[in-house]
Amino acid sequence: MEVFLQTLANGVMASLTLALIAIGLCLIFGILSIINFAHGEFYMLGGFGVWWFLEAHPIFAGMPALVGYIIAILISMVVVAVIGMIVEKWIFRPVREPHETVMIVSLGVMLFLQAAALVAFGPVDKSVSSPFAGLVQLGTVSFSNERLAAIIGCIIFIAILYVIIDRTRMGKAMRAVAMDSEAAEVQGIKTGMIFSVAMGVSCAIAAAGGALVGPIYYINPYMAVEPIMKAFAAVILGGLGSLPGAVAGAFIIGLTETFVSTYVGAHFALIVVFLIMIGVLIVKPTGLFGHEE
Repeated sequence: MEVFLQTLANGVMASLTLALIAIGLCLIFGILSIINFAHGEFYMLGGFGVWWFLEAHPIFAGMPALVGYIIAILISMVVVAVIGMIVEKWIFRPVREPHETVMIVSLGVMLFLQAAALVAFGPVDKSVSSPFAGLVQLGTVSFSNERLAAIIGCIIFIAILYVIIDRTRMGKAMRAVAMDSEAAEVQGIKTGMIFSVAMGVSCAIAAAGGALVGPIYYINPYMAVEPIMKAFAAVILGGLGSLPGAVAGAFIIGLTETFVSTYVGAHFALIVVFLIMIGVLIVKPTGLFGHEE
């Protein structure tokens, strides 16, 4: 039972972190109709952003560790959002048609960001000092504070995104553009601005995921290679364009991988994950929450 509960906690954290990447991918696809292979690199930049502000240039050294960490996350999200908006406007938008072209361009952006991070930060793994030292004891099971903080942080950011999409005027405009961009433009919605905002929001959410796991995992230019692969699987499993589907897919993949790694072996985990995805798509090609056009 102790191992089960510990594995469950790790699986929930992995699932929520994966969900932050997956819903960003889903948002970009739903609104911009872009399959963005470079999305994981914005997750990576979020991790490096927190490391930069807290370790390389500790400008918040005089503040309480938790306050400095939160500020570093927020600043990193803003910086990465701006980078994402620049990429969307000046790189993706001119080549959005045909879709094959923008997919190839996104691969180029991915490789460029990896190389830029390698040059800027070096090949050595980086680590972030955790402001959440200690453990939470629940009976005979111990949970690290940093993992619980990552779980809480992911839930907060997912909830904020839901509020933005479902309750705000900007979110309604995003949904309108996702349904029919031409009709939305006729109604006076500035689709170009919506494209940029959607890209910025999705990149900021991905950066939050990288920042939240900074105190838990090592940060390096290639840290997003495996998470982005699993995030694509989560989006496909849940149904392309469905935000609830992306979250559900992330939980299926995150929990499955964690439990299989613990009880069977890490080398089997990804095999089982993708077998599940293939099995679901054979039964329901549109994914769990997808629907026929």
